[in-house]
Amino acid sequence: MSHPRRIRSAGFTLAEVLVAVAIFAIAVFAILRLVNQNLQLVRMMQQQRPDLGALADRTLTEPTEGAGGMLRVQFGDAPMDMDFGGNEGGGAGALYPDANWWRDIEPLDETNGLYRVTIHVEETIAGEPQEIILRYLMFRPDLAEDDAGGTQTQ
Repeated sequence: MSHPRRIRSAGFTLAEVLVAVAIFAIAVFAILRLVNQNLQLVRMMQQQRPDLGALADRTLTEPTEGAGGMLRVQFGDAPMDMDFGGNEGGGAGALYPDANWWRDIEPLDETNGLYRVTIHVEETIAGEPQEIILRYLMFRPDLAEDDAGGTQTQ
């Protein structure tokens, strides 16, 4: 009696198929995780928050104009700002409608133009008020107090 011979056909073994499916599944889940991270990053970028660096820059570069066109530092200033609705600026069209800011400028050495600046930003996030405080030293000798008149000059 003769036994039929098995003819080996070209194909993949079960182990090879399982390894290929496992690699494919790992790749798919890695791609899905990257897409999810990118979507979270985009959502976070769309939430516009006040930029403390820009506010510090405004304090450094935009002193107020006093009497006679002289530049001066206004202490305890809450400037009107079109980007901040809370500063009676842009209202509903403001870039940060639920935020306001103010600055405290204290002279450390008025004759040399050294000031301590504190910037306060209040914003409402998810119905809860939050305050951010930035403190730094500002050196503006062009705004230093004039010894003779007691006014700050350019």
